[in-house]
Amino acid sequence: MTAPQPLITVIFIDGSFRERFHAIDSFTNQTLAPEQFEIIWVEHSDEVNPALAEKIAHHPNLRIITLNRKGSYHSAYCRNAGVRASRGELIVYADGDVVAEPTLLQSLWDEHQKTDDLVMFLYRHDEPQSVHRDDWDLAHLRTHSKVGNTTNYGACMSVRKKWIIAINGWEQHPAFGSHVNAHGTDMYIRFKNLGLAVKWNPHIRLYHPWHPHTDVGSFAYVVQSAFSSYRARKLTTVAYDGLEPARTTPIPAELNAEIKPLMRRLALSRYGFLGRIRSAMLAVGRKTGHVQRHATAPAHELREFTNKNKQGPDRA
Repeated sequence: MTAPQPLITVIFIDGSFRERFHAIDSFTNQTLAPEQFEIIWVEHSDEVNPALAEKIAHHPNLRIITLNRKGSYHSAYCRNAGVRASRGELIVYADGDVVAEPTLLQSLWDEHQKTDDLVMFLYRHDEPQSVHRDDWDLAHLRTHSKVGNTTNYGACMSVRKKWIIAINGWEQHPAFGSHVNAHGTDMYIRFKNLGLAVKWNPHIRLYHPWHPHTDVGSFAYVVQSAFSSYRARKLTTVAYDGLEPARTTPIPAELNAEIKPLMRRLALSRYGFLGRIRSAMLAVGRKTGHVQRHATAPAHELREFTNKNKQGPDRA
């Protein structure tokens, strides 16, 4: 028997770094009927956490896709794979460790019935570290969570699938290949350039339990912002390397000249290739006692990030 066509597809992404899967519990506890939405969890590698597999086994409207990709994590490949596999008319991208109100999916669907050209972002209410507890519940998060980054485009975005196809999905250029990224900002600019109606909804609440590295900077965000700034100036909409391989196009010479020196610096940063080698060496040094426990990215790198980007990056 053919399963009914869902109205909504919720896409979560992972690179084998998630340790808790409360997002699954939250998004399966919705007032919207289970047959009206599906959840796709896209894993960048070929490893699936047993705890995640066990949760998904209990819900027929959930499935896991593994990309079997090697090397550096690149969230755009996960997001685009989720779109290709999706069956819903409305796509909801949500951070993989958020907690939603039970009415969230129904509320999103109702909003998108008001206008066809809507792209909507939700504010993420963060649990402060000072009141964090491992046994948190929804009531605790409602009471204590506050909006931190007011332009966190990566917290939750909803848009009709046809508009994602129109802009060729998420940008897969190597500049966006890091855990900390500006993908959401880039999508916002391209949707705006396409002429869609962009809305930040303050009434549909989304929560984020605190965990280590909740707020972290990276020079990668500076590189990715160069893409977004170029697109904002030129009013371009389509990913150069995105959802459909047949639509791949070379990066314009002007943009390429701007990002080449930035890419060289990124290679030396915390999230670049040489930076990952340095991080591995630091980890060994910590274990042997030759490096301070909290050694991290160079101070000048973090200062530059802070000065150039006061509002903070999206998170994968």
